[in-house]
Amino acid sequence: MTQPDSISRRPGLWTAFAVTAVTAATVVTIALPSSTAVADPATPTPTTAAPAVPPPTADPNAPVVSPPPADPNAPPPPPADPNAPPPPPADPNAPPPPPADPNAPPPPAPLEPGRVPNASGGFSYLLPAGWVVSDASRLNYGQALLSKTTAPAENGQPAPTANDTSVILGRLDLKLFAGAEQDNSKAAIRLASDMGEFFMPFPGVRINQQSGALQAGDMPGYFSSYDVKFTDTTKPNGQIWAGVVGTSVPNAPRDQRNQRWFVVWLGTAKDPIDPAAAKALAESIRPYTPPPPPPPPAGDPNAPAVDPNAPPPAAGGRIPLGVPVPVQTPVPGMTPGQ
Repeated sequence: MTQPDSISRRPGLWTAFAVTAVTAATVVTIALPSSTAVADPATPTPTTAAPAVPPPTADPNAPVVSPPPADPNAPPPPPADPNAPPPPPADPNAPPPPPADPNAPPPPAPLEPGRVPNASGGFSYLLPAGWVVSDASRLNYGQALLSKTTAPAENGQPAPTANDTSVILGRLDLKLFAGAEQDNSKAAIRLASDMGEFFMPFPGVRINQQSGALQAGDMPGYFSSYDVKFTDTTKPNGQIWAGVVGTSVPNAPRDQRNQRWFVVWLGTAKDPIDPAAAKALAESIRPYTPPPPPPPPAGDPNAPAVDPNAPPPAAGGRIPLGVPVPVQTPVPGMTPGQ
């Protein structure tokens, strides 16, 4: 029995594959049009539109009309800012501004040049020439302390001041015995006597006593002054000038009951008091109301709301027994995943 030769049949199989491949390539080549082929012209579609009218031919003999020349003196138009933002549109839902309160007090008038306000004492005054405002934190009475300069300030340092003269100003309240005297003349005499004994507690005799009326704007006043000749002749004579201005109204509200202020000027024979300057200082006093503080900042809109019905915590930060405790939902720490 003769076996078929498998090797001799392989060329025929490979030949069939080759013929098939060549035939497929030929079919692809025929199916794909060449890139250089020229397409047939499209068949024109019949239309009923009217034929286009050619534009008229320009007359070569017509005169040439040139535009008028530009005015060389005309200012150039301002260029538009390309970066300028457009104006914001008005909000039609914005509420109108609140009307002014007719009962609101008028704002305080600006102070004149040289006038010094004292908010703690509720008054202002004109600073005398050659004097400076000093630290009044250690005063037993009054809210302002003035010192006399002995030389100009140099190298950014404060000017040196005298140690044998000074001026004290303040509200005449009941911290002083003179505050109980409703009459200004009696209050000034009592003030000068008490302050003399307080600041000059040495044996001596009062001499050169003077007194008179004051007028600080629309506020009446009175002053009293004297010198002290000490028993110790080595001490120079002491001097004091005390003035009171304002009006005492016993039946007024507590904060308006005693609208009076005082001036106490201390000096010595070596550095004497200037009576004209002391009177001018007392008569320059005016009531002063400091401007209201700025409104508090707005609260955080993201802050948790405060329960107005929640009871106040007791001492130690705990809510008292028997008071219901508001429950926060969800309870912190009780949510799954926390």
